[in-house]
Amino acid sequence: MLDWFRRAPRTALATLALVAIAGSALGQPTPIQAQVPAVAPTPAPAGSPGVPVPAPLVVAVNIEGNAHIPTDRIFGVISTRVGKPFDARVVESDLRAIGELGFFADQAPPVITQRPDGVAITFRVVENPVVTRITFSGNKVVPTDTLLALMDTAQGQVFNLRTYQQDVLKINSYYDKIGFGGQLPSHVADVNISPQGVVALSIREGLTVRHIVIVGAPQADPILAPTTIIRSLVTKEGSPYSDDLRDKDIEKLKDLYKKFELTIGDFESGIDPSTIDIKSGTADVRYSISVARVGAIEIVGNTKTSDEVIRRQLRLHPGMLITDTAIRNDYNRINNLGFFDKVDVSTNPGPDPKRPANMTVKWTVKEQRTGTAQIGAGYSGGLTGTGLTGNLGYSENNINGTGDSGSVRFERGSRVTDSSLSFSIPYLGNTEASQKYSLAATVFSQSQTNYYPVYLNTPAPAPGVTATPIPLDGTVPVPVSIVPTNPTSYNLISTIAATYQSAATGISVTLGRRWSDFFSSSFGVNLAKVQANATVPSPYYFPTNTSTLISPLAAATSNPLTSSNASPSDALGIIAPSLAQINSSNPYSLRSVTLGLGTDTRDDFTNPRRGYSVSLGDEYSSSAFGSAFDYSIYTLDASRFFTVFHSATLGIHARIGDTTGAIPTNKLYTFSDQQLRGYSNPYYGTDMRLFQAELRIPLTSDRKIAIVPFVDDGAMRIRGGQQIDQTTSTVTDLSTYVYHADVGLGIRFDVPQLGLKTIRLDFAHGSLG
Repeated sequence: MLDWFRRAPRTALATLALVAIAGSALGQPTPIQAQVPAVAPTPAPAGSPGVPVPAPLVVAVNIEGNAHIPTDRIFGVISTRVGKPFDARVVESDLRAIGELGFFADQAPPVITQRPDGVAITFRVVENPVVTRITFSGNKVVPTDTLLALMDTAQGQVFNLRTYQQDVLKINSYYDKIGFGGQLPSHVADVNISPQGVVALSIREGLTVRHIVIVGAPQADPILAPTTIIRSLVTKEGSPYSDDLRDKDIEKLKDLYKKFELTIGDFESGIDPSTIDIKSGTADVRYSISVARVGAIEIVGNTKTSDEVIRRQLRLHPGMLITDTAIRNDYNRINNLGFFDKVDVSTNPGPDPKRPANMTVKWTVKEQRTGTAQIGAGYSGGLTGTGLTGNLGYSENNINGTGDSGSVRFERGSRVTDSSLSFSIPYLGNTEASQKYSLAATVFSQSQTNYYPVYLNTPAPAPGVTATPIPLDGTVPVPVSIVPTNPTSYNLISTIAATYQSAATGISVTLGRRWSDFFSSSFGVNLAKVQANATVPSPYYFPTNTSTLISPLAAATSNPLTSSNASPSDALGIIAPSLAQINSSNPYSLRSVTLGLGTDTRDDFTNPRRGYSVSLGDEYSSSAFGSAFDYSIYTLDASRFFTVFHSATLGIHARIGDTTGAIPTNKLYTFSDQQLRGYSNPYYGTDMRLFQAELRIPLTSDRKIAIVPFVDDGAMRIRGGQQIDQTTSTVTDLSTYVYHADVGLGIRFDVPQLGLKTIRLDFAHGSLG
């Protein structure tokens, strides 16, 4: 209930105005006019028209009732003056002006007294109390000190209604500013001032939340359960509602939806006007939440690549929920196409402004060169080099923007001839079913001559035993091999080299099947003619293994003392049932089928930061296919990448291979300096184990330059293999794994100007230096 002083300034004026209007209407004098003394009219001259009676002059003006407000302050706002004619309208205006000063709770009608020479007017006021204290109740969010600081009304001053009204405006403005606006007509619900000058303000900061309502479909699309949403809110039932709480709720809801990898596309909250109860100060609060969904997909920047090539990599389609994982996976699939130098994604409002939660997912790509023509020459010296070569080739990874690829390559040199034609169609057909399949094929013809260092095929003597040297003057046959019996202690014959010649012509076709975005299988057929031989100058020879001949023609092996042409298996200096003997004078048919299973979740195929890749392959060759060989080769390859130390990447790699049957030497597993980076000599085996780990530490923000500490550890074995000293009949067992480890430091960098990615330079130290 408002105090009496809030109505007081209007009481006298309203009364006077009503009475004046009523009196005028009835032809009666107003209260002010009624107090003016009657003046006898002066007779007019005969025949003169009637003359109005002149108004009496004001001879005195007085103020009564002001105890603290100076009289001059009141005189400063009134217009009635001594010596001026009395005017009831001016007096009424003065009453309003005095009331507008705000210092007075009431005004009595002015006293108008007749004097001999005119009238005296006395204005009577009832002064407001002097403020002795200001108190607040109901304020919980805003401290009393803050409210006091907002007010100009202060202790020791006469209470001023005008100043108080401005104080109320400032208090309301402050509450609006901190988020309580629009809920109540005024946040000062009531005010009282006691005769002792105590001003008591009753504050209502905001409406109290009665119920929290989560709007459901079809008006909104919250996805999550209402109870889950309500638990995350800062706003609680029974607490005052404010914009500040609403803003905190938005942040809490963003965090909540982020846990579920969702994004809020549209959000509205506020007091439900239809539920406001001013008397109890309560209302319901509505939260309208709609998660972001795909409204449309826009692709820009591709001038060559067909939109369909990009769209078939996308798994987010209109109507689907936009999640961080879905966006990231689509990004990785587009980036891994290898067609683009840069891929960006953004979500924008639209396409329907009436449905703001439906977003336009915009993919912006920058195409890079996908076709490469090559013409050049090179030289690779040394025993294992290929000599002087020339090459001509062309490859295109995105033929006519279809995503298909093809290449043709020719190389010719003193030691190598190589030609191949290949193509790949990653998506067969245009239907959803046919696009789960891929097709790749290669036609090839290769021949190569390599020279390898030659080692005495003699095991190292036992500790403390002096070996009898074999004369190398041509008087006795000397057994040799291209693989040392003991890699840490061997006898290299530096004056000669073994010649290894190989040739292969054929075709391979592979049909792939995608079962999901990350899992696929493949089936392939390989048809080839292979031929190989190894020679060494006489009197050196490769000991012949006649127990594993695969052709009766090979039984006619000539005297090793006079022959230097042998099977490549013999060149290894190893006797093993796992190595197929090849008659070096005849080509052989190699026919095999391949089966493969693989899963790959790497975010970037060329420079992954996270994810894994696992593949299991089997190549099976059988005489039932018309092949000259019976064997199986199983290979398991697995990699895993972790983000560590915020920006670095830890990569681990394992490769395990096993064989059955007798394999030709060109199918042997090989460790070169690409696998065991601390060793320059290659290692061969029918079975192998390889383990590697790298820590890739970027030196630039774009990750184009990195340093890489690494470790390698690998082992080979020849299944059932033995190396026999033909002179002493000493047998060395090669069927057990021998591990070789190294550590090193590498550099990784990209040369985008040349289209080169992840060039590496590695420096490693192994057991041999």
